[in-house]
Amino acid sequence: MDEIKSCNDGICINKFKANGIKTEKYGVTLIWNDDLCDCAAVWTKNSIKANPVKYNIAQLKRRQKFKAIIVNSGNANACVKDGIADAKEMCKIAAEKLKINSDEILCESTGIIGKRMDIEKIRKIVNDLDINEISSRNANKAIMTTDTKFKEICYEYKGIKIGGICKGAGMIAPNIATMLCFLTTNANLGENNNTEILNETLKEAVGESFNMISVDGCMSTNDCIILLSDGTKDSSVDDFKFLLKFSTKELAKKVVADGEGATKFLEVVVEGAKTESKANKIALTIVNSNLVKSAFFGENLNWGRIISAAGSVAKINFDNVDLKFEDMDSKNVVEILNKGLVNKLDDWSIMKAKNIRILLNLNEGNNNATAWGCDLTYDYVKINAEYN
Repeated sequence: MDEIKSCNDGICINKFKANGIKTEKYGVTLIWNDDLCDCAAVWTKNSIKANPVKYNIAQLKRRQKFKAIIVNSGNANACVKDGIADAKEMCKIAAEKLKINSDEILCESTGIIGKRMDIEKIRKIVNDLDINEISSRNANKAIMTTDTKFKEICYEYKGIKIGGICKGAGMIAPNIATMLCFLTTNANLGENNNTEILNETLKEAVGESFNMISVDGCMSTNDCIILLSDGTKDSSVDDFKFLLKFSTKELAKKVVADGEGATKFLEVVVEGAKTESKANKIALTIVNSNLVKSAFFGENLNWGRIISAAGSVAKINFDNVDLKFEDMDSKNVVEILNKGLVNKLDDWSIMKAKNIRILLNLNEGNNNATAWGCDLTYDYVKINAEYN
């Protein structure tokens, strides 16, 4: 039986290349391919969109194939006058470096909102960038802001490859979660409608991954997930979908595991719901609850906060509910509730675990959902009080 294999290419699979430079204030990453690639994307649902997002949306209405992406950290290019012009100029700067047409390039930004970007600093960094050096790790590092860990993946399944890098540690909430994610693949899903299928599949994968994570419940202006495919490997839609869902979930979990100030990784599994939407809503509400997050930071077995969060968004029969906590490392499981009856707990040591799974079974149907998050700590407040 075919298995998913991990590889070391990061985003630089096949003929995809990437590199980046991080300076004290700004960072710039280039991701490119010598050939035109099919493109799929998902954008922030925030009604106030950053200028690169608006520029990219307009570009994707004009064409479906691109060769490169330029990304900067240090400035979000959001809520500023002339931001669209700066986005266009970024693409021109990248085009000059790569010797391609600027219309074949997409752009993204992350950083402080409401300040004009220093386009000349972007130009200098790009001029200094060595495009003969290929480094997925450098590309990832250059777009990090409050991130403390690299977030990159590369997987192969039945000859299909998916590589990716991601940034994001704060302003992480459902729809999309606050982050930038760039994916590359060799999958060809059909010569005549590859882009259409890529978009449909990406949206489905995002719905089960990046839309199911939360660090702080805040939504950004810059969120994006961009997927480029060089189409060199004929692939079935089902095989590609399987690998893409796995890949996006792994990246999503890396984002919340690096949540600003976080000390614990939380996985919320809701089982036995009447409908899938009900399971999703409950899982997201629990993982997004500041009271739940704070309880896990304090290592306080205040399970009532979980039940309260669940009941705030859906009708639940408490007498049917099972609740368990699992240490994801040791596999130790503690039963909190059994059909609404509370088990006497003298040992709270499971709350000291670093990776905890919350298992809530409603026992009313056959639908399940999983969401991911982290605890809420003093350091989260400190980081965001000082961010400027």
